[in-house]
Amino acid sequence: MTTSWDDEIKPSRLIQLLEKPDDASCLQGMPQTSQRYAQAEFEFKQYLDYGGMPAIVDHSLQKREKRDWLRDYVSTYLQRDIRDLANLRELEPFVRAQKTLASLTSQLLNTSTLAKQAGITNVTAKRFIHYLELSYQIILLPPWFRNQNKRLTKSPKIHFLDPGVQRILLSRTGELTGGEFESAIVSEFFKQIKNNRLEIECYHLRTLDGKEVDLLLELENGYIAVKIKKSKNVSASDARHLRKLESILDKPLLHSLVVSNDPRIQSWDDGKITAVPVGWLFS
Repeated sequence: MTTSWDDEIKPSRLIQLLEKPDDASCLQGMPQTSQRYAQAEFEFKQYLDYGGMPAIVDHSLQKREKRDWLRDYVSTYLQRDIRDLANLRELEPFVRAQKTLASLTSQLLNTSTLAKQAGITNVTAKRFIHYLELSYQIILLPPWFRNQNKRLTKSPKIHFLDPGVQRILLSRTGELTGGEFESAIVSEFFKQIKNNRLEIECYHLRTLDGKEVDLLLELENGYIAVKIKKSKNVSASDARHLRKLESILDKPLLHSLVVSNDPRIQSWDDGKITAVPVGWLFS
């Protein structure tokens, strides 16, 4: 994160960990004494409220101006980009599907549910999802299910890539839901990995008996598992789904993270699991 053209570009703590997953020392420190962390927390709060579109990062813009820009962006995207991409005769069915997906962010994709709620056919629902992927509005986070001896969910998760766009579609303001927060965090992981050209595959993992990993990062030599919590106060119990994953995975579990709004850095299970503030991890 930088605040001017003169700032030195440094890899975030997330990128440092991904490049050296056997060394989690980059996550340690005292966030409360770091000016860089304070700035990152401020910037990320703005990102959660309004998204990351370059035109509205300018802090001199008023809240109303930012939301007006987002509405204009959505309108332009629908009227120009989607018409050109999909050759749609009518926009209304797509608008309904887009808003329905925005309300389902961070949930498992069920095209039948989407089709029913948006009033379209299953075939049309799949086509609209494809257009939203092509235009970088959403990502479908694939499930990890290589273990044939374990009953695992095989449906992808929907994540909107920009929280500002997602919330303007629903005319939402105020505090994010847990699902919206999860999508915003997954989106930032995805963007940092892609921008740094790292050869890392992203998945989610959910067993049919209730164990859930919000983000499973596959590196060459193993995995990093991530649990995302909106809470400002996390404890070791929040990491329970990250334990005993080795019995499911086909490569070593290199490290596990609990990413939250809790400003404390905590380590559990002999340092195998680190709870880290979101602003600290991404700065």
